[in-house]
Amino acid sequence: MRSFLLSLFLFFGSYTFSQGFTIQNNFISISGNSTDSDFYDNTYLDALSNTTINWSIIYDSVPHGWQYSTCFPNCHPIGVTSGAINISQGNDYYLNGHFYPNNVAGEGMYVMEIDDGNGTIEQVTWHGIAGSVGSINNFHNLNKKEIKHMYNLSGQIISEIPNNQIYIVSYSDGSFGKIFIIK
Repeated sequence: MRSFLLSLFLFFGSYTFSQGFTIQNNFISISGNSTDSDFYDNTYLDALSNTTINWSIIYDSVPHGWQYSTCFPNCHPIGVTSGAINISQGNDYYLNGHFYPNNVAGEGMYVMEIDDGNGTIEQVTWHGIAGSVGSINNFHNLNKKEIKHMYNLSGQIISEIPNNQIYIVSYSDGSFGKIFIIK
C-alpha cells in the first residue's frame, strides 16, 4: 500500500511540476462600437519554467470585414497568426487581443492555442461584440417588432437598461433575439 501511495504521489507530483505555464484568464469578452477603430482586452501568461512556447490562432469566426491581431508579448500586425517566445520562470507575459470592426456591427471570436512542447497546452478565446444600436428606441425603430420583455444574461426581466450590456429580447410575435445596447 505504501509503494502504491508513493507511486501515486510521484506521478501527480511530477505532473504538477512539469507544467510550464498558466494563463490567468482563458476567456476574454470584449465589446465596443462598430465605429470604433479598435477594441481590446488582455490577460497574462505566468511562466512556471524556463522554456520556449509556440502559439497559433487555431480558430476564428469574425464577421466579414472585421480584422484582429494579438500582442504576445509584443504587438503583431494584422494577419500574423503564429509565433514563438522564450519564457522565464516567475515572469508574467502580456497577452492581448484586438478586434478591428471596420464599421461592421456583429459578433465574433478567435482562439489562440499555446503549447510549451512538454505537455502544457492552453487555449485563450477572445470574444468580441461590436454594437451599432444607440438605444432601445433606435433598436425598436430598426426592427419594427414590438418588444415584450428584455432579459439580462441571468434570465431576469429588466426595466432599466445599463450601458454596454448584452440582452435577450422577447417580441410580441413570440420570437427572441440578442442585442447589445450602447448608450
